Amino acid sequence: MVAQQKRYAENHWLRSDDQEKALKTYLDQQSKMYSKIKNDYVRELLGDLEGKRVLDYGCGAGMFCVYAAKAGAMQVFGVDAEESALATARYFTKLEGVSKHCAFVKSATFPSFAIRRGFDVILMKDVIEHAPDDYQLLEAASKSLNPAGILVISTQNSMSLNYAVQGTYHRFLRHNKEWFGWDETHLRFYNPIGLSKMLKSVGLECEAWRSVYIVPYKIPRFRAGEKKFYRIDALSWVDRMLGAVFPYNRLGWNIIVRARSSQLVSAKARFESVIHAPFPAAPVSVNRESLNLTKESIS
Repeated sequence: MVAQQKRYAENHWLRSDDQEKALKTYLDQQSKMYSKIKNDYVRELLGDLEGKRVLDYGCGAGMFCVYAAKAGAMQVFGVDAEESALATARYFTKLEGVSKHCAFVKSATFPSFAIRRGFDVILMKDVIEHAPDDYQLLEAASKSLNPAGILVISTQNSMSLNYAVQGTYHRFLRHNKEWFGWDETHLRFYNPIGLSKMLKSVGLECEAWRSVYIVPYKIPRFRAGEKKFYRIDALSWVDRMLGAVFPYNRLGWNIIVRARSSQLVSAKARFESVIHAPFPAAPVSVNRESLNLTKESIS
């Protein structure tokens, strides 16, 4: 049985019509240590984007669309189910001077694209756990990749210390079987074993793993107050040191995997519906200096 997709509350930044305020809220979230380390690992696994066709599925406010354009991607598509999020992404790309290199599509499912070839890189950052039919989503993504193209996924991991702590509290002590992590719109959990099997079943081979929040450092406050958590960011050194080292790169609360399309997979996307988007006829050099999102900023 396919799960029903959940929408964010109306007061969530994703559904805000105030693009400036929504972007500020989003970038503030991305400035937290947990997100900074995760985003650094995502950039690492995306690799060299120069001249590539890139799709950010579930692009939100468009941070990685901006990053891809500034990293020299030839074409950048952003897809999201919320038009308000796409409006914020368009606003963001305009601020950063890369709007003519990016196109955005509103879709709650994986769309087909009228492009001559498939994508070289597809990113699904914190998306798959929201998808009603996750297998269908992965299958569609796999068919839309070029041979040897890559898919980068990040998601929350049930094979982690944080799940052992918070999952025990919510799912077993409080008997809340609908708890699927920090986001109330999540539909399920994943772990490296199950995710590897799913990716292999659609013709993708896992080749690199990273993980974040190996040791919890966002501690709930038990007293009422403005802040709900204590953040002990000093503990994030564990992620920096061990997040790319086996087996710790599979044991964080968030896992990030790069999977590559098999050269043996011959069934590619059937472009049954057409989405038109303006792109330059040839790759154009993009200024990489205006935002600290370039490859050179990773430390």
